[in-house]
Formats: sequence, structure tokens, C-alpha cells
Amino acid sequence: MNTVNSNISALTSINSLRVNSRNMSQAMERLSTGKRINSGADDPAGMVISTRLQAFARADRVAVSNANDAISVLQTWSAAGQNMLDAVMRMKELAVLGATDTLQGFNRLALDAEYFQLGAEWTRIAANTRWNEIVGMGQNTTLNIHVGNRQDIQIFNKSWNPADQNAAGDNNVTGATAVAGDTDNNATKTLAFEFIRDLAGVAPNPTTANSRSADHIQSRAASNEAVTKLDTAIAGMTKELANYGSYINRLEITVDNLSGRATQLDASRSKIEDSNYATESTELSRTQIIAQAATAILAQANASQQSVLALLQ
Repeated sequence: MNTVNSNISALTSINSLRVNSRNMSQAMERLSTGKRINSGADDPAGMVISTRLQAFARADRVAVSNANDAISVLQTWSAAGQNMLDAVMRMKELAVLGATDTLQGFNRLALDAEYFQLGAEWTRIAANTRWNEIVGMGQNTTLNIHVGNRQDIQIFNKSWNPADQNAAGDNNVTGATAVAGDTDNNATKTLAFEFIRDLAGVAPNPTTANSRSADHIQSRAASNEAVTKLDTAIAGMTKELANYGSYINRLEITVDNLSGRATQLDASRSKIEDSNYATESTELSRTQIIAQAATAILAQANASQQSVLALLQ
């Protein structure tokens, strides 16, 4: 039927062009952004899933950073702890040397001078070893390392402070659990170790003020007691350094797991969200061909109405 008020062929072509234009725009958007899902309208369920996967992957990568920071802290503590252990082992050598009767008074004073300096350095390192202002070695410390999904790894660090006393339980490397008695010929001894030269001397230097610290090896009795205490400290230090190594090994496995999981989550998200360039390129070519064909058909549909004029002549 020939009509002029309703050109159905033209309307059909226009509708086809409208739908095809939307499909073409979508294909071009996906090709230009690299994403199959650019808005909730593209795939509502897919957008929810891909967003959650991306959030978990990003959180895991931040958790990797947290774990690596913890490893750095432990490595810092390990290095400092090893230096303190070396000092204490040398102190034991001096104490063993001072425990023999073949030494004279001036020999013991020479040994004690080095013993005191090593003890003072042990005290200084324990008090001043820090990582990002975390004072971990001079006191008992617990670090909670967040590794994602509301999960923490707790790191327990014992005090390396040689002046610990009255410690509750096994929470210092010196092994001090109560106030020590004066069994090592060290007067007014109340700390595990104390390296402050504020006491008048005993034999072989009984008259000079401020000539020895509470911990000294100026006598055979003091040297023997020092050996016992230093053995306990060496055992505690070694155990703590082993704990640091165990924590580091665990955290390295944590880093490997988090990194692998983040990669797999990104791969899953990519399958949902990212564009398939082969598919989208084909879709773009299809819509371009249809656009050209529909435009040509629209021109012919409009031209076909001209035949009505022949009936009026």
C-alpha cells in the first residue's frame, strides 16, 4: 500500500540506525577503555563481582607492604641483637679470664675496663635501636601486623635491656625474673646487669670512689658470678634471634601468598571486566557495516515515496 503519512520502511531504518548506533558506541567505548564493563548498565552483576575482586586484590597488595615492613623491623632487630650477642660473648671471655687466681689486681682492672665498656654499649644499643621510631629492643613489645581480611600476625619481642629486673615470666633476654642477691660480690645489686661506675671499689681497688659499676669483674667471685649470668643472657639472646628468624620466614611465606592471591584475583577480575579486543573489533566492524547499509536503505525508503506523485499527474 502506497501512503505518504506513514513511511514504514523509513521508520524501520531509523529504528535500526538508533539501535546500531548504541551498539557501535558501546563497542567503541570498550575498545577505547579496554573494559567490557564501564558502567552498571553494561553488566550489573559483573560490576559488583569485579569491584569486590579489585578491592580484595588492592587490600592484599597493601598487606604485602605491611608484611615487608615487619620483615624490615625484624631484620633491624636481628642485626642489632647479633651485635649485642657478640659483645656479651666477649664479656664472657673476659669474665672467664678474670675467674682465675693467676691474675693480679692491675690485670683485673684492665679486664674490667673493657667489660664495662662492652656492657655500656650493650645498654646503648638496646635503648636506641629503632625502626620508624618503634622502640622495640629496650622493652617488651608486641606488634600486630595486618595481613588483610581482618587478620593479624602478632610479633612478640623480648626486652634486650640489660638492666631488667623483677620481670614477670620469660619476657627478657637476660633471664632476670627477680631482684638478684649480692652473691657475685657486687654490692647493692638489684638489676640483672648495671653498667654505671658509681660505687666505691672493692679489692683490688677499695679506696677509689666511682671506680666500678654494680656489674664488674674486679674480683674472682664477681667474675664467676658474671659467667653464670652471661651464660643465661647468651641463651636468651640466641633464642630471641632464632625467633626473629622464624617470624621472618613466616612473613616471607605470607608475602608470597598475598602476592599470588592478588594476582589471581586480578586475573579473575580481568575475565569479567576487561574487553575482548577480538570480539569488540568484530562488533565494531559489524555495526559500521549495518550503519552504512541502514543509511542507504533509509535514503531509498524516502525516495520510494516519490512514486506517489506519479499517481497524481
